[in-house]
Amino acid sequence: MYPLSMSTEPGATAASAEAAAAPGALPRLEELREAIAENDRAAVRLLNRRLDLVAEIWREKEAHGVARTDPERERVLLRLLAEANDGPLSQEGLERFHGVLLALTKQELGR
Repeated sequence: MYPLSMSTEPGATAASAEAAAAPGALPRLEELREAIAENDRAAVRLLNRRLDLVAEIWREKEAHGVARTDPERERVLLRLLAEANDGPLSQEGLERFHGVLLALTKQELGR
């Protein structure tokens, strides 16, 4: 769905990517990349925890004959996320993230 590339910057070349990736070339760059990598690992851990929680909710709902999805709850979740968002993520970006998160959850647990 999303293209994978060495860089998201317009005009970036393979040579500039190689230079940026050279060990010790830019120590601050490496620090920032490691911080991003740790953030991404934390995001995966949190997403897996979310999947576990939603699976538990779905089991409870099934036991009580309640529908899995709840559009009103999804709207409340988006509102709560919007209230917690202090940027730089835009409202449009947050809405897209919310949609992807819900779709991914349903995809992963619906298998």
